[in-house]
Amino acid sequence: MRNPAIILTVLGLIAGPTLANAAPPTRPNIILFLVDDLGWADSPVYGSTFYETPGMLRLAREGMQFTAAYAQPLCSPTRATLLTGKDAAARLHMHQAITGQSAKNPRVPETARPDRIACWPESRAQLPLEERTVAEALREGGYQTWHLGKWHLGNAQQFGPQKQGFEKVSGAGGAGPGGSYFAPYNVPLLPAGTNGEYVCERLTAEALKLLEERDPAKPFFMYLAHFNVHSPYMAKPELVEYFKTKADPKNPQRNPVMAAMIRSMDDSLSALLDKLDALNLATNTVFLFLSDNGGVHWPNRARGLDEMLPPTSNLPLRGGKCCFYEGGIRVPLLVRWSSRVKSGSTMDTPVHVADFFPTALALAGLKPEAGQVLDGENLVPLLTGAGRLKRDTLFGHFPRATTLAQTMGGSWVREGDFKMIRLWLAGENGADAYELYDLKADLGEQKNLAAVMPEKVTAMNRKLEAWLAETGALRPKRNPNWNGKRPAVGEDNPE
Repeated sequence: MRNPAIILTVLGLIAGPTLANAAPPTRPNIILFLVDDLGWADSPVYGSTFYETPGMLRLAREGMQFTAAYAQPLCSPTRATLLTGKDAAARLHMHQAITGQSAKNPRVPETARPDRIACWPESRAQLPLEERTVAEALREGGYQTWHLGKWHLGNAQQFGPQKQGFEKVSGAGGAGPGGSYFAPYNVPLLPAGTNGEYVCERLTAEALKLLEERDPAKPFFMYLAHFNVHSPYMAKPELVEYFKTKADPKNPQRNPVMAAMIRSMDDSLSALLDKLDALNLATNTVFLFLSDNGGVHWPNRARGLDEMLPPTSNLPLRGGKCCFYEGGIRVPLLVRWSSRVKSGSTMDTPVHVADFFPTALALAGLKPEAGQVLDGENLVPLLTGAGRLKRDTLFGHFPRATTLAQTMGGSWVREGDFKMIRLWLAGENGADAYELYDLKADLGEQKNLAAVMPEKVTAMNRKLEAWLAETGALRPKRNPNWNGKRPAVGEDNPE
């Protein structure tokens, strides 16, 4: 059984000043700034010529830019992975965004519709309360823990952040901000703003207030999870009009509402960075900027636009949200730690959102509980230049009937520059199909090398099989009632 009092006493001896003398904490503060549906290419940091993100540019100048950070293809699985350190799709059986159709105890159905070749696994309806979160670990270790914004891991009252280790909560919303970005936005556990207030600005104000009212004798963990830039696509009208003047019909990134939503998110980032400077907290704060999955690349309606436009383009990456090609799972990651991370540095080593939990523990001087399973690895050696990661592979699992890449669901493994995708029951007569890409030479995943490098496919598939078995991942199985026909591609709507 954990004893917080003993933990705090021991940590006080290790860290130096005790809480009694109210000295500034020596262990770093941790801020996780999570954006919803921001694509890898949705900033000048990563090559965009349309969007404006001065805050992200500043963070890249003052910290480290990761070029190959990976997430889950959808929001709920990424958030569960971040908080538990476990691959949510595989170990927790949460591979889709939580909806009304999600299951409390996921299983693989025995049968499916006759036009479905596979019986696809159900996806979990909430983050189980028995799962140990990074907030619980840090809080027991003496940290103040704050959650703001989107939660999307279960009912706010029964399974909200206040049940998972966060002592102060400002918002526990689902997929979007209650139907509108403008007050009244009806976000659970978020104080109501004045009519017309933009929810991004409300969350920013709440975050700045927490910094001002913090206990200066204790380090803090802030998890600021913005609703921007998820649907419904709504932005401040003056910003939309500005970006309309910039839009180039030849540029695949030309949606002025998306650009305005990104700019409001970035203004929040800048305000938070400025407040850290004003409070002399920047040097001792590790700041992580991350997105939960790739950008939405199919046409959508947006307030203030007459035509249906894709919110963004993930080019040069293939695909986007809700698929396992790079456009769906490769995300922007920027990390600033002024006292330890080299300014303006770049890191090409592949990393994963599962790495956040062990990294946070290392920053706080804590260790996992005995027997605790963590799928990620501590990134501090990469951040500080003190070493390399031990692993040589990354894995992913997305067992969904159809994806926005116009394929059936699959699983993937990245090893070095190569990425292999196993498409479940998508081959001839219901066999699995395989794709292999050299990401160094073919970032857009256009040249499938599986037929010319069968030995590589076999070796990587062997590792994938071992990982799926070790994690207990639910796999699709052949539908005994299949009529031999396939459903129309894309008939399932994305979350």
